[in-house]
Amino acid sequence: MADFTFDEIPLDWVEPGTYLEARPNYAQLGLLPYPVKNLIIGQILSTGSLKEGEIVEVVNADDAIALFGAGSSGAEMVKAFRAGNSTQPLYVTGLLDDVSGVAATGSLAFNGTVSAASVLRFKIGGRSVKISVAAKDDMPAIATKLAAAISQDDAMPVKATAAIGTVSLTAKYTGELGNDIDFRVDSAAAPLPQGLDVTITPMADGAGNPDINKVLDSLAQNWFTSLSVPWTDKTNMEALALWLDEQFKAMSKRDCLGFVAKRAGFSEAVAWGKLTNCAFLSAAPLKASPTSSWALAASLQGIAAKHLADDPARQLRTLMLPNVQAPDSADQWTEQERDLLLRSGCSSLTCTAEGAVTISRIITTYKHNNLGTADRAWLDIMTSATVSRIRYDWAAFITLNYPRCKLADDDDVAAFAGRLDSNGLPDNAVVTPGRMKASWAGRCALYANQAWIIDVDQTIRDSIFERSPSDKNRMQSRQRINIIGNLMVFAGSLEFRA
Repeated sequence: MADFTFDEIPLDWVEPGTYLEARPNYAQLGLLPYPVKNLIIGQILSTGSLKEGEIVEVVNADDAIALFGAGSSGAEMVKAFRAGNSTQPLYVTGLLDDVSGVAATGSLAFNGTVSAASVLRFKIGGRSVKISVAAKDDMPAIATKLAAAISQDDAMPVKATAAIGTVSLTAKYTGELGNDIDFRVDSAAAPLPQGLDVTITPMADGAGNPDINKVLDSLAQNWFTSLSVPWTDKTNMEALALWLDEQFKAMSKRDCLGFVAKRAGFSEAVAWGKLTNCAFLSAAPLKASPTSSWALAASLQGIAAKHLADDPARQLRTLMLPNVQAPDSADQWTEQERDLLLRSGCSSLTCTAEGAVTISRIITTYKHNNLGTADRAWLDIMTSATVSRIRYDWAAFITLNYPRCKLADDDDVAAFAGRLDSNGLPDNAVVTPGRMKASWAGRCALYANQAWIIDVDQTIRDSIFERSPSDKNRMQSRQRINIIGNLMVFAGSLEFRA
């Protein structure tokens, strides 16, 4: 029988006295808290104080205004995130406009006459703006009033000027981002008075997005568990997908879920969903929502991060995205379109009669394996979230319980030279494959009690632990788990007696 092992009391101490080490015992350790840390990457205006690549923690949504600039995508994203997730840590970083970027432009042209005093209401990037007009106002006067009202709201994503009855809008930032800014007459709140017409030219011609690699490279020594970005072009999407894949690898151990969103028609959304094949990136398109696409991405990130931290294996269906406005009914996806979007790698969202947007199914853009064969192994976001959570918990459990253990085979005399505590863990700092498997069985029971995995007995039988035959200091394992499913589709036959 070997002596007890102490870290602080010398084995050959002879001076009389009572000496007691105090240290935690992690044998009965419950689930370890996941180190949630969210990141938003936004585009910085010239009025913002944030430097490119600088990482700052943000508690209050208003703090992002000074960092990114009023009317910036970054400030809007932080506000959208915090609307649904006010408690988790949130950090921001960003990029300045591309030096060769071009800002998107659009316009509203007024035509006709105003027969009576009225209040005209508009939405720009989901933000409401209203003006009062009199019967005597001509079109240039109305345009001037609207441009002034837009300019008075610093949070607007556009700059406005008026000339000859037309309001010209220019995005505050350059790049394709501005093409996604929605603006419209808010007819639901106040229909245009008889005799007045507004011709809208949508935002377009924005070009030259920043290169996301510049900020991704600066994240090398940081671990963020989720992030959202506003850029949805092919180059940046592919770069983000590659970075997320690298983060998940065993030697990186910095698992991260990415979120992007896009304003797109059906065909464009299908093509967009096929741009990447990443098990850790979720892409959500909406057609003609008043809400900016980057705000949608950040809102989805906030809701997903919050609820997946509580239960990584539970689907997000029916959860509402706060402050995200539904498209008009004519612009909402049909069930068939949502099904086809899911097959192309796009997550599906639904709209309520009250104009809210809720989650239907959040998937990743992963569609096929490296050989091009169709594969649904990583389809749902819960798969990636659950695997990450179990991997982190198990690795941390090993580190806490076996930090300085020696390694022997199960049948070696060294394995029996010491004591085991009541949980089967070594008191003499020797671990064996069998004891490690026993620890794995205990953790699997814990995961099953959380309803993260099923069929625990088979999981334990299929899991193999062994000491490497070529390296006496290395234990190797193959641990198989069966992640629980979710009730998404119910198919039945309702038969009646004829």
